[in-house]
Amino acid sequence: MARKKYYVTVDTEEIREVSLPENGIEYEIYATPEEVKEVEVLFARKEKNAKDAVKFVGKPFDEQPVDVKRDNYEGDLIALYRKLYDLGTDKTKSEIEELRLF
Repeated sequence: MARKKYYVTVDTEEIREVSLPENGIEYEIYATPEEVKEVEVLFARKEKNAKDAVKFVGKPFDEQPVDVKRDNYEGDLIALYRKLYDLGTDKTKSEIEELRLF
């Protein structure tokens, strides 16, 4: 299946076919519909782990469960950026390399 150009904004979890740079930092990728679904799944996992970690804010001395949630969130975020890197243009790859996530 042919790849199409998409613009991904991680902060707002948006995947668009049109560039809207005023909405935040965009990463330009080329992806199949299946690859777009993979990015959407990574967004959903990241969001779930972020919400789960927030549940522990009121329990300051119970750090072990929240550490697991934070680690899961960080892992999902890195997996998301790795996927964007793999699908990204040279400019996108350069921008992600500057983040030094992996």
